[in-house]
Amino acid sequence: MKAGQEQEQILGRLRQIKLFDEIKNHDEFMNALLKICKMRHSKAREIIIQEGETGSEMFIVHKGGVEILKRTRAGDNYTVIKLKAEQNVFFGELGLIDDDKRSATVTATEDSDFIVISKDDFIKLGDTLPFAGLVVTRAISIILAGRLRKTTTDMLTIFDALVNEIST
Repeated sequence: MKAGQEQEQILGRLRQIKLFDEIKNHDEFMNALLKICKMRHSKAREIIIQEGETGSEMFIVHKGGVEILKRTRAGDNYTVIKLKAEQNVFFGELGLIDDDKRSATVTATEDSDFIVISKDDFIKLGDTLPFAGLVVTRAISIILAGRLRKTTTDMLTIFDALVNEIST
């Protein structure tokens, strides 16, 4: 595949990613975003992100698929979800915001290609084009708020189940 065709495919994928909805029709912003994207290939069963390690990159599944795994307190892994490129999915977006440890392990389920954005490049993009940085950061915040609400609801459900179990 020629470089120009690959760039157009990557740009097409970026326009499908929810984080970029507000800027997807702004050529200046999308071309600047494209410039900070790097491609990474992973073989099937290769670990992309390891739970507990620090990371500063976000990954967009361009081709292939991944499995997101979480470790239990007993040390066992369980599959949280499997994702495919056709779903226009991404992971590791918190790596663009903070320098904390990764919350899950992500493994390629097949030979896969990823569009990778580093935190340093994302910050530089935001410094150069503040509106683009703001809307992407806002989109990440909305995702985090949704996850927090779901976690709160899940905790209340578990608490109610424990109370009911103790009461009976």
